[in-house]
Amino acid sequence: MRINIYTTSYFVTDQRVQRVANTLSANGFTVRVYCRKHNVFTPEIVGYRVNYIKTMFKKGPFFYFLYNTKIFFQILFSDTDIIYANDLDTLPGCAMGSIFRNKKLIYDSHELFTEVPELINRPLIKLIWRFQESIFIKRAKAVITVSEGVVNELKKRYGIKKVEVIRNLPEHNSIVVFRDKQPVLIYQGALNVGRGIELAIEMMKYLPHFKLLIIGKGDIEIKLRKQMLESNLMDRVQFLGQLTPTKLRLITPTAWLGLSLEEDMGLNYRYALPNKLFDYISAHVPVLVSDLPEMKKIVEKFEIGIVAKSRNPVDLAKQVASLINDKTSYENILEKVKIASERLNWQNEAHKLINLVNEVIRN
Repeated sequence: MRINIYTTSYFVTDQRVQRVANTLSANGFTVRVYCRKHNVFTPEIVGYRVNYIKTMFKKGPFFYFLYNTKIFFQILFSDTDIIYANDLDTLPGCAMGSIFRNKKLIYDSHELFTEVPELINRPLIKLIWRFQESIFIKRAKAVITVSEGVVNELKKRYGIKKVEVIRNLPEHNSIVVFRDKQPVLIYQGALNVGRGIELAIEMMKYLPHFKLLIIGKGDIEIKLRKQMLESNLMDRVQFLGQLTPTKLRLITPTAWLGLSLEEDMGLNYRYALPNKLFDYISAHVPVLVSDLPEMKKIVEKFEIGIVAKSRNPVDLAKQVASLINDKTSYENILEKVKIASERLNWQNEAHKLINLVNEVIRN
């Protein structure tokens, strides 16, 4: 059985797409991934093919139009049985291709795309994306997303009856932890609006014996670096850039606390279960998260960290220092994180994906 996976992301840094492709390939499916070409890293690929879709535009409406047009024509002349659309920005091309070729479509909604902060003040663009989703989501034989909050929202909006939660959990790995004597906080992920990175840097003013590692790239990186310089934090805030998953697995376990401080900027962040949250857990790193329902639910259920009581940097710094300085409490959380990592990993989640694909085939 042949499955074509389509995404606008860079495959080498998109661990969810990698896990899906690896799992399907390992279970006997012939997998081909179509994505954007990354100019920095060379991906490590075993068991399936990765093909690159090129357009003359890198972003904006012309990029999405041309990218989906190329997806559509690629599907027209492709030998495939199932079309797998990663996120709303590939759904139009995938859905149209599935209609013309009469192929089965799976829609994997990584987030509430129409509620991302970049669209909050762009009502016309938001309306266009939502209109497309309302039409094409009903073409899908299966819909996947990352949290119960997003499930409920998709059902309410589009009247669909079944949406499967498949969380973006990391592979379970045996790790050896070497933590520095200086407490290290870590943020890893996109450097975009609403991620709470500005708050994390501001908080560092009140944690003089701590260090903050910021890993990733994004639209506000220059602004964040300027904030670091103006706050005179060059010696304690480090920008490490975008790293491969292999390098991340070496650096993340050195942290004392992982940060996921998303702002409540629309439903996408409110219902988010960020990849980094589970990456921290996998690396046996306790977490500090925003008081948002899906993240809070995970932290409180597994007792693996703390939920921010305030977005005031002074109060937040006191909360962090209190946790780190309470050795007994911190070591208890460390043990709970190790236990949680045994449950919250891709090996325990992958069977849902295989069952779903097999159900699509049977129906």
